[in-house]
Amino acid sequence: MKHESSADPRRCPPARLRSRVGAACVALALAGCSVSIGIGHFDDGEAVIDPGNADTVAAAAFDTLASLAGPVLGIADEPFRVPADERPRRAIVPGTFDWLEWIAPVRGAALPVSGRFSSTQTLACDSGMVEITAVFANTVAFAAGDTVEVDAASCRFGAVLFAGRMAMRVISASGYPGTSAAWSARVSVDYVDWRTETVTLPVQARVVNGPVVLDARRLDAVDAVIDFDSPELLVDPVVSGAVRDRRALRFLSLQFTDRPQAASVSGDLELVDGRLAGTDLATLRVRSHGVIDLPLSPPAMPRGVLLASASDDSAVYADAFDPAQLRLELDRFLDGFVDASLLTTWSALRGLL
Repeated sequence: MKHESSADPRRCPPARLRSRVGAACVALALAGCSVSIGIGHFDDGEAVIDPGNADTVAAAAFDTLASLAGPVLGIADEPFRVPADERPRRAIVPGTFDWLEWIAPVRGAALPVSGRFSSTQTLACDSGMVEITAVFANTVAFAAGDTVEVDAASCRFGAVLFAGRMAMRVISASGYPGTSAAWSARVSVDYVDWRTETVTLPVQARVVNGPVVLDARRLDAVDAVIDFDSPELLVDPVVSGAVRDRRALRFLSLQFTDRPQAASVSGDLELVDGRLAGTDLATLRVRSHGVIDLPLSPPAMPRGVLLASASDDSAVYADAFDPAQLRLELDRFLDGFVDASLLTTWSALRGLL
């Protein structure tokens, strides 16, 4: 059976046919700027990313991106389960932003202590409680050195349960989260066993450990932009109630734009997935190829292209081109030429997690 795709012009081969494409590939046909390639084996040695594992690589890459930017906790957590008004949200980046805006107004009850303003409060969630410990330079705006610590235990908002600890420290800021119509802040965040878990079954969860720097800019009442950087985040996924091996996200750089009807993200990271330990795919470089759209209403799967590459420069372009299907295009030498392609679905990728 042959899978076909139309490659975009950035990867359209020139008139010379590439001898590297294996003889066992079913067909190679050029027509204008369209290439149709059957899936088979390469005849001069297997690439690290090949037709047999490209879908696994794509699943790990998209699941990681969704865990970071949402609106869901990985691609196994289907968007139709997410209430439109859920706050704080479940994905790591927008969720952290929401916590910052929700807890910052505790400054209103802060008491002067040795030239600073201190507040320790236990706040009610929809069920359960969260303890907030904050120290501010003043009660008017965020300022360098302000700290906010969040300790949650069985704190539920809507369909999401939060537990663990987040420690935030303001590096620089203007305005005040939660009350200012527009504000900006550069904040360091340390996650300590910070767990986000769905209440509805099947359970999806992520436990996060590690430091990040969050550059947040609230542009108006509804629009925000976030840059999210980390030397290493450790993420322990739970997929459909089953605990999966740890993922390490290294040299992470993410740009997230939040709007009322849709969000978008671009990013670059090194992914070390414990499920691939001991294989040539133990470390993957994952980059957005342009901007990935993250619709907030069903069908709300990511739309756009992720490029995942391995240590030998073999790569797969994972193109989520509609709400149901993805096209995987193998670039064996990361030179812009497609060596093989196949179609898959979100349902198929979920089965690989």
